[in-house]
Amino acid sequence: MLVLLALLMTQGTARAVPLSEVLLTIIGRVVNTQRLAVEGAQVRLFIGQQQRELLDTEGQPCEAVETLADGTFVLTVLLPAEEARAVVLGQQTATLEVSAPAYRTTRLDVDGETVAAASDHYYTTVGEIVLPRILNAAFVVAGLTFAVVFGLISLRRMHETMAALAGAVFLLAVTYILGARWPDLYIINFERAVRYIDFDVIFLVLALMIFVGITSRTGVFQWTAFAAFRLARGRPWPLVVLLILVTALASALLNNVTIMLLIAPVTVQIALALEINPLAFLIPEVLASNIGGTATLIGDPPNTLIGSYAQLGFGPFLTNLGPVVIVLTGVFVGMTWFFYGRDYRQARAQVSPALLARLTERARIHDPVLLRKASVAALITLVLFFVGDAFHMPPAVAALIGATFLLVWARPSISEMIAEVDWTTLVFFMSLFMLVGALQEVGLIQVVAEAIARVAGDSLPLAIILILWVPAVGSALVANIPFALAMLPVAAYLTQTIPGAENHVLYWALALGTCLGGNATVIGAAANIVTAGMAERAGYPLPFKNFARTGVPVTVVTLVISMFYLLVRY
Repeated sequence: MLVLLALLMTQGTARAVPLSEVLLTIIGRVVNTQRLAVEGAQVRLFIGQQQRELLDTEGQPCEAVETLADGTFVLTVLLPAEEARAVVLGQQTATLEVSAPAYRTTRLDVDGETVAAASDHYYTTVGEIVLPRILNAAFVVAGLTFAVVFGLISLRRMHETMAALAGAVFLLAVTYILGARWPDLYIINFERAVRYIDFDVIFLVLALMIFVGITSRTGVFQWTAFAAFRLARGRPWPLVVLLILVTALASALLNNVTIMLLIAPVTVQIALALEINPLAFLIPEVLASNIGGTATLIGDPPNTLIGSYAQLGFGPFLTNLGPVVIVLTGVFVGMTWFFYGRDYRQARAQVSPALLARLTERARIHDPVLLRKASVAALITLVLFFVGDAFHMPPAVAALIGATFLLVWARPSISEMIAEVDWTTLVFFMSLFMLVGALQEVGLIQVVAEAIARVAGDSLPLAIILILWVPAVGSALVANIPFALAMLPVAAYLTQTIPGAENHVLYWALALGTCLGGNATVIGAAANIVTAGMAERAGYPLPFKNFARTGVPVTVVTLVISMFYLLVRY
């Protein structure tokens, strides 16, 4: 196929070649030590010690050709007929020189015996050329920048979007200002950085934001929370169980950050009506949202990233993670009583009529017609999520169809809908994609992947344990979204190299590790940070230590259960 492509690309040039000269076409593919394609590598040709001028696809002279996105290249050179024959006979050495930023320049001699001749056109293939990584100044700068961004986000010294954007722009500035003069500081150019942005994720999140923005105007989320209050007849423990189940289920069907934004304000009012510290309700709720969100592609941001990267749809997430999430939710209900049972026993016996009236007013359906329309759109979207794989439909397309259908049917104000979209979150995702792309460009991701691979060897159980626990610990210390994004190439590499990992088990381990690990600390997941902010505005600050007192034990128990689930099932 590549040979045919090369002949077609050079056919127009070949007609004009004098009989005393021939075209030599060399086809190959450049990969790194993980056998992943290296795009944009420069390929040059030397005959003996002399570099030769090449021809581009339009027949114009050039010094080097670049590899494509899949790592392939087609190199064409015009040579005197005698010299070309000398290469074929082994009397002259034709050498390819391949170079790329953050890689060691590699030279490969072309085997003359593999060269085939067709009239005035010679051609050959050289297979894969492996470029080893080098750890240069770009590696250090990119790694330190990523660490600083992590630190700023984790310690909340800077807004996460600002920190990620500043980090990405800094690396671009280093590349263009310093990299042009000192090649060792060339990290990533703008074109490559933009290619690392996963627009499937961006449009999926955008569509869900539009959908939730319209649906939230109906008051259905607050009504659901209050319905749980009435069903439990104001008794704290049954109420908490219902809130945990409702939050976990809702977080599996919609983004868990949004669920907490909508349910938490009503939860605070219910807790105050029962004279209970709202944190005794909010902490179990947010932990349940992270557990429930683990079950589906759209429930938790790390899952959205994993699904898009590994091309895994809604169905595989639900069938592989749903069973263990059901078990984890049941275990978590029992742990909640252990941590907060005393608070629930000391609750107020009866809610005053005035407070009950205020709760009823705040938690009612404001627009039943819009709710019916949103329900139909939600059903269509869920069906498309499930059947999308049969049509090779990305989840982003399914979500966009549902959101657009609802927009056209409900006819809300477009300006108001634009305001509903959390643009800072979208910029945060795009900046993170560029940051992690820079880490891949300089080889830091590859170093981490190879280190884990050396520890795991060919042992799939050990790889599962590592991919589950390493991201879990990392997600507890820093936000789980950037950690999931950084670990995805590692999971992909191990999936390709470890026997038995073809069933995507390492992606399920990564999903469980990042989502459940985010439960350990208040900075571990976006839903935690959002909930802490709302609690503080209500006059109930959520200290790091108080959250960890519940979050860490819950995280450890749920991870241990998940580990045994993965080891037994896969």
